[in-house]
Amino acid sequence: MRAWSQQQLAEVASVSLRTIQRIEKSGNASQESVKSISSAFSIKPDDILTKEKQKFSVKRRARKYISVILAFGGLSLLYASLSTASPIMLKVDASSNNEQLASIRLLNEEGHESEMRVDNMLKIEVAAQQTPENQIRLKTKVYEFKEDMGFVHVASPILLTEFNKSANIKFSASNGVPFEIQIIPEN
Repeated sequence: MRAWSQQQLAEVASVSLRTIQRIEKSGNASQESVKSISSAFSIKPDDILTKEKQKFSVKRRARKYISVILAFGGLSLLYASLSTASPIMLKVDASSNNEQLASIRLLNEEGHESEMRVDNMLKIEVAAQQTPENQIRLKTKVYEFKEDMGFVHVASPILLTEFNKSANIKFSASNGVPFEIQIIPEN
C-alpha cells in the first residue's frame, strides 16, 4: 500500500537494507527490528508478531508484508520510469549592499545540482524539485571564497516556493559583507 522498496523501508524503519533482506528471507527478526518496522507501518509490534496459538507464523507475516511492499515498490519504479521530470528554469540573482553582482538563468534537471559562481566571492549550488502540491523545493548550498582555502561551505538552506515567486537567502560573509541571493523558478 505504501509502494516502498526494501531500501525505502530500511530508511523509514532506521534499519539496514541487509536486515530487511534477512527478515524477508528467513522470517526471523529481533525485537528491536520488529519495533522499528512496526513503527514505520504505524502499527503495533503485536500486529507483526504472532503468538503460539495464532495461525500465522512471524515468517509468513513478514513475507506477506515485504511481498506487498516489493510489489508496490516495483509498480512505483515502473511509474517513475514512465513519467519523466521536467527540467526547471531558475533565475538566480546575487547582490551585495543593494548592488547586483550577477544574474543568470539555470536549467536545472531534477536530481542534479546546478552551479553559479560570482567571481571569487560566492558559489551557489541549487537542486530544484517540484512537489506533488506544485511547489518547488530548492536545496541550496552556499560557499564563500577565502583566499587561503578556496570556496568554503557556509550554509545549506532548503527553500520552498512556487513558480514565478522568489525565494531569498540572506547572509553575511565572514568579513561582514552582506549578500542576498534570490531564486525564482520560472515556468
